[in-house]
Amino acid sequence: MGKIKQGILGGFRGTVGTVVGSSWNGIAYMKGKPQSVKNPKTDAQLQQRAYFKDLQGLVGQLTDEQLASLFPTVTRGMTRRNMFTRQLAAAAAVTGDVKAVDLAQLEGIGNGERIDSPMLESVVSLTNDVKDFYAEPAAAELIGKPAEANFIAVAYNITQRKIGIFNTEETDPSLGVSVPVGNWAEVGDSVRFYLTYAAKGENVYLRGFGSFIIKTRPEKVGRKINKS
Repeated sequence: MGKIKQGILGGFRGTVGTVVGSSWNGIAYMKGKPQSVKNPKTDAQLQQRAYFKDLQGLVGQLTDEQLASLFPTVTRGMTRRNMFTRQLAAAAAVTGDVKAVDLAQLEGIGNGERIDSPMLESVVSLTNDVKDFYAEPAAAELIGKPAEANFIAVAYNITQRKIGIFNTEETDPSLGVSVPVGNWAEVGDSVRFYLTYAAKGENVYLRGFGSFIIKTRPEKVGRKINKS
């Protein structure tokens, strides 16, 4: 790599013949263009590249806030996205010559405290012009949540290969739980999901596979200042 000082060429970017120009911290550099790039693109390499693209596409569907709620604790030397990627990779499957994450195999995600919440299956339907999926009362009652807590669903859209976390207004398990999904799904999509909950009015972790955004937070009380 050659460092360009004030000369007839000066600093430049891009490729000129067999030379590539660039700069770092305001200093111009140039380096020789490699003679050849080894990229045989074997079937195995192409399969693995497509798999990593699929994996990262799934990981990127959740926000940092959602990941923080699912992973209240972080393993040293790893990010929450790293941890989520590892969990998804455990559900990898090969069909023919295609390797991908099989959402039908994926169980609970995150590393929060676990509850007895079974993995459920449903189909997205249209209820009063709202797209949703539904958990029967018997399944909703299994998690034994406090009466005031609202249900939350962690769901996998098998049809469209999506992952989502949905807060609901539902608190009574005897009525079942309808989970609105908006544009996340279409009517007829197959969904696998589990239910958990958040305690209203408390800034606490979910008592579930992870934590989540608390729907209502306690009112902040200002500090009392004694005036003398």
